[in-house]
This record gives sequence, C-alpha cells and structure tokens, in this order.
Amino acid sequence: MEAMSHQKSNKKLLQDLGSSLRRHLIDEFHFRYAPTLPAGSLTLDLGGNRIGKRGVFDIEKYDFRVIYANLSRAKQPDLQTEASCLPFREAVFDVVICSELLEHVPCPPVVLSEISRILRKGGTLLICVPFLTRIHGDPYDYGRYTDYYWSETLRAVGFAELQIEKQGGFWCVLTDMLRELAVRKRNSGFLSKPWPAASLERMIYLAKSKALAWDSDSDDGDKSPRDGFTTGFGIKATKE
Repeated sequence: MEAMSHQKSNKKLLQDLGSSLRRHLIDEFHFRYAPTLPAGSLTLDLGGNRIGKRGVFDIEKYDFRVIYANLSRAKQPDLQTEASCLPFREAVFDVVICSELLEHVPCPPVVLSEISRILRKGGTLLICVPFLTRIHGDPYDYGRYTDYYWSETLRAVGFAELQIEKQGGFWCVLTDMLRELAVRKRNSGFLSKPWPAASLERMIYLAKSKALAWDSDSDDGDKSPRDGFTTGFGIKATKE
C-alpha cells in the first residue's frame, strides 16, 4: 500500500514543473532503503525538515523513533545544532539520515566523523549529495565531490559496506537544466498565458520520464562520454 501511494505521489511530483528530477531520485533512494531498516530504530535526521518537507518521502511514516537536528529554528527541529559538533553521546543511534546536507558544510569529513561517533556498531548511514546541480545556498553551498571522494572519506572515518549509486545520468542532468530554464521563464512572466504554460509543463514532464528511462537503459556496462554525468549520489554505509 505504501509503495503504491508513493508511486502516485512521485508521478504527481514529476508532473510539477517546480520539482526537479534530482528531488525525485532522492525520494526514490529513501523509499527503497527505509523499509530495509529495523523497526523501532532510533534515527537521527541530520539537517532534515520536521515541517515543510521537500519531495514526498516522509520518515515519520515508518516505525522509527526520529530525532530532527538542524541549524535552522524555522525547520522546527528537536535540536538546533551545528552538524560538526553533535551533542549526543557515542554509539547511541541506529540510523542517521544525512540528505542534501554535506554540500552545505565547509568540511564534510568533520561531519562524517561526528556521525560515525554517534552511530552504534553496525548502524546505518543514508546519504544523498548533489553533483551536477545548480549552486544553492542554505545558507551556503561549499562543494561538489565525486563518488571516489565519498568512498575514501567514509572509509577513513569508520564506515564499510559502502553502496554508492549514481542518481540519474546525462539525460537527467540535461533535463533538470532545461527545467530550471523553463521555471525562470515562467517566473519572469514570459509564459503568462495558460495555454503555453500548460504545454511547457507537459513537455517537461515527458522529458523527465524519457530521461529516467534513457539513463536506466544506458547502464549497460559500455564506456560512454555520458558516464561522467550524474545529478548526485545516494550512499548507504555501515558503521564498522
């Protein structure tokens, strides 16, 4: 039932001109991994939103004990804190979710070391990080890193059993760039009449659907100039 519900929600999100393929892929990552986590897990949503959630994934719909930690009071976290200095004792959490946060910190290894410290042995870390996406401040945007960087950094701070997956490829990156252009045109009043605006939304929705299919089909093991493109990475790691 939950799977059918999120599929419908994701289709609605794809149809929304204001929503990116990046957001769709982040949601899909969490929808796949959340059901694999033990029921009752004490879970830290680091940088997560208690209110005004982006996308359609909602950690509170699962049987977890969730604590929200965020720098912004506006997100109504349980705890306002810097990600680089978490006020928790060692080895207390079963799961940490760190979604679209690490690009906003000046030194990701420091934050990952803190996460490693508060996770129990065998605990799970779920990360989503952007790569080829626009610069966005929240409040600042510091960097984009490759899968090799994340693999080396995570292993250095005590994680193993890494599963690092690209979230979309060349076509998803291109489509999100076109979507950004379309949103800017719409917001500038260039598409003020209902008919062209509706047509543009339909075109972008079709482009999103095709991009997801083409990137999925292109994963055939052959080397291509398109291999170096991705909107970002989804990472599952286990504390050693």
